[in-house]
This record gives sequence, C-alpha cells and structure tokens, in this order.
Amino acid sequence: MQALIFVVDDDDDLREAVLDTFEKHKLPARGFARAAQALEEVDPEWPGVVLSDIRMPGMSGLEFQEEVNRLAPDVPVILFTGHGDVPVAVQALRNGAFEFLEKPVHPDHLHQVVLRALKMRSLQIEVASLQNQVRDAIPLNERIVGRSKAMRFVRRDIHAVAPLQVDVLLWGEDGTGKTAAARAIHDLSPNASGEFVVVNCSAISADNMERILFDEGGAVARAIGGSLHLQDIESLPDQLQAQVLRIFDEAQAPRVVASVGKKPEDLLVEGRLRSDLLYRINVAQIELPPLRERGRDVFLLLDHFIRQAAARHSKSQKSLPVPDLDAVGNYDWPGNVRELRNVAEKLVVGLTVRIGGPAATEISESYDEAMLRHERELLTNALIQSGGRKAAAADLLGIPRKRLYLRLKHCGLD
Repeated sequence: MQALIFVVDDDDDLREAVLDTFEKHKLPARGFARAAQALEEVDPEWPGVVLSDIRMPGMSGLEFQEEVNRLAPDVPVILFTGHGDVPVAVQALRNGAFEFLEKPVHPDHLHQVVLRALKMRSLQIEVASLQNQVRDAIPLNERIVGRSKAMRFVRRDIHAVAPLQVDVLLWGEDGTGKTAAARAIHDLSPNASGEFVVVNCSAISADNMERILFDEGGAVARAIGGSLHLQDIESLPDQLQAQVLRIFDEAQAPRVVASVGKKPEDLLVEGRLRSDLLYRINVAQIELPPLRERGRDVFLLLDHFIRQAAARHSKSQKSLPVPDLDAVGNYDWPGNVRELRNVAEKLVVGLTVRIGGPAATEISESYDEAMLRHERELLTNALIQSGGRKAAAADLLGIPRKRLYLRLKHCGLD
C-alpha cells in the first residue's frame, strides 16, 4: 500500500513512535532519517502529507519545506520541533506550512491534524481531477513515466503551464518524449476539446510551407481552439523560420507547443534558431532529460513498456526473456526512451535483443527470474553496506522495516 504520510526525523526513537501511532490507526506511513531521502520520493501527484522535524543535520525542516513547495506545491507539510521556537514557527507558517506542532505532541492530536491535512489533500486532488478532464483518462505519471527528480520536475512543470494560455518550448535529445509531453500539455489545458495538430518541421520545404501551415484547412486553421505542436523547429532554414512567425500575427492564433533538439541558447549561438522566433515562443520552457541522466528510471520504463507491449500483443509477461539488467543499467541509450521502447517491443514479439550492440551480454531467463535476481542483489548489497543491520538497510533502500523483512523472505535471504 502506498504510504500516505512521510515522517522525517533524525531521532530514531521518536520517528518510530510516530510511525507506530499511524500504524495503530491503519494509516500507511514511512519514515526517513534525512530530509534528502524523503525529497527523492515526493511527487506532485502523490496524495499524501509530510511531517518533518525542524532541526535536523544536513537539510533543515524549513529548507526541506521550501524544496517540497518547489517540487510539489500542493503537498501539505506539517512541521514540529522540541525547541519552542516561535519565530521559526511563524516563518514556517508564512512559507505555507499546514501546521506547526511543538514536541511532545499528543498522539490523538497528531492523528487529528494529519487527518485534516489528508482531507485537504484529497480535496485538492479531486478538484484538480475535475478541472483536468483528460480525454483518455490516463494520469500524467502513467504518460510521463519516471521517479527520478528530473522527471518529477517535468510533470510539475507540465501541470503548471498546461492550464495557462501561453506558448511552450520543449527541448531535449531525440527520443526523450517531447511529443508525449506536448500531448499531455494539450490534454490538461482548457483547449483539450480542440484538435492537437502535429507538424514535423524537418519535413517542411519552402514549396509546401504555405500549404501545410497556412492554407484553408491547414495546420494553423485546424489548431485554432486547440494546440499546434511544431516539432524540431530548428531544422527549418532561416527564411522558413521567419514564415513561422506569421502564426503569432494571425488574428486567431492557436496555442503553440514547439520543440527543439538541444538547449535553445546553444542553437542561437550555432545560428540554427532565429532569436526573434525564440523570443516569441519561449514563454515557458521545459527540458526533457536524456535517459542516461535518469538513473533507475530505465528499469521502471522497461517494465512499463513490456507491460504495454505484452497487453497489445496478448502475450504472457512472465514468459518473456529479458536482457541482462546490468547491461540495461550501464548502457547510455543514445536513442533514449524511444530506443528502450523498441527493445521492449522486440522482447515481447520474440526477437533477439542485444543491448548496446554485439558485445552486450544476453541471457535466457524469464522476466520474473531476472527481476528476482536483481532484487536479491540489491537487498544483499544493502545488508553488506549496513553491516547486517536490517533497520539501517531498510533506511538505505527507503522502505519500511516490515517490507524489508517480507522482501528478504521472498528472495530467500531471511
């Protein structure tokens, strides 16, 4: 069950006591000894609340609150301290804290405060859901998949800009998901009922520019009341980029979501992007990071794409051979998410897959066997690093001790 409460406190005894309180009330909670650990798990769509001590080594409670507000501004933060620091309390409330509690907190009072915060969070999510009637009803975290901090920022930024009638510039390497992000911005916008029109600028020539964009029934006309996604605008020659500026001068102009293949400022220096076009379109900017910078997202995405492809082809996921997970994690993935999706598709249809070329290791084991092997290695390494102390190993892995015991038993390591 997903934790609805994060308890952040470097005092092990107090943290465990608070967790016991929530367990008594059957509220799923998870403890963190350091704010930085909890911050890795906070997501704009997470339906929970955060409890944090004020005075902690490393990142303080106030600093942690500021980071939570930046990453997931609607997540309620409850701060507590044993120091009776009124100025700190005032500052916390000014920063948007849901409530400030002084230790020791009576368990019943803490329980009631958290219930109020969870109710408010539930109402926030319900209102956001009603405001954003996504046509295909797929949540954003299932469309823009990833638990890395970079991808949580991407989802946060999409949520922020989608309701606004502003043009957006997406940038990132080929295959990083710019079109998926553009579609999500459209579907979460007030223009969702309008048409989402995609134009591949790399395929436009001077001869067909007028017809594709500006003719009656062309892309601009069809996108009015909806969104116009201009892919790879830097691929247009200078004179054609000048013609694109006409879109913004139309009496009725669609919302434009454009994309480029690298940092816009670098394209300006290289002379591949006109400054006047950039200034017109760059109202809001979102970077789509390459897969090699997204850490363990590669395994999450591989699982996601295998599930999608298996369902599409009516295949059994359990019977699928998978590549060596070490090769998956160590490969740079120059084709990014698109390349990984193709690997998943090949696995599902039964084609031979070599990660990173002929030198990569290939094994024949089922998906479940490979994931069990990987989990067993992860748990073993955590126990080694923690000197065999299971509580410390659980903290390293960011999971409750009870879950660690269950996973150890499942993997035959108990």
